[in-house]
Amino acid sequence: MPIHRPTQIPDHATVSLEALAGQGLGHKITLGGAFGLLHYLDYRETHDVDAWWAETTSTDEKDQIIEVVRDVLAKAGEVRVRQWGDVVSIELLQDSRKVFSFQIASRSARLGTPQLAPWTDVLLDSFQDLIASKMVALVERGAPRDFRDIHAVCQNQLCTAVECWELWRQRQQRAGGSTDSDRARLAVRTHLGRIAAQRPLASIEDPEERAAAARVRTWFEKEFLDALVD
Repeated sequence: MPIHRPTQIPDHATVSLEALAGQGLGHKITLGGAFGLLHYLDYRETHDVDAWWAETTSTDEKDQIIEVVRDVLAKAGEVRVRQWGDVVSIELLQDSRKVFSFQIASRSARLGTPQLAPWTDVLLDSFQDLIASKMVALVERGAPRDFRDIHAVCQNQLCTAVECWELWRQRQQRAGGSTDSDRARLAVRTHLGRIAAQRPLASIEDPEERAAAARVRTWFEKEFLDALVD
């Protein structure tokens, strides 16, 4: 599948990744999340970078990567580094407000082989891994952006709903997670219900935005969940 440089890369992401590439550390992480997905489907903005540690990255190399990103971002404002579980988040604050984050986590499972990003010497997750990770986020977190991302991928015919669920199942199996279809279906419906309660269609003033939200919600209820087989 062709990849390309996204048109909406945040400036802080560009300087951070080019600094890592310049230090020969670009193969010690792989780009994932929405930022990684934009290399395949350039359809929305993202203000952060999500990445995974490469399996061979040593503790010293991890410390170097954190230091490089921190030093680059420090030129633009206050930087804080937070860690929880297996995640490290390097965050840029301006006027006490977070404006950018560079998050790196340990990977529990991988489906495909990363390839080089087309614009800098940093590794990029395979399309299969990007979709599998987004599917895990959809089921476990269910943020509005997770629904929009999967809907956009399917509507642009990069992946079918059936294939999305299959990649989710493969990822869960390799990571030792649950592949219970009923649990996943209930989780997605619960997330949809929460989103609808927090932002009812009638509260969306812009007609085009309201229609788009209705299409996404209906598609998940009527088509996407039906693609999940037991």
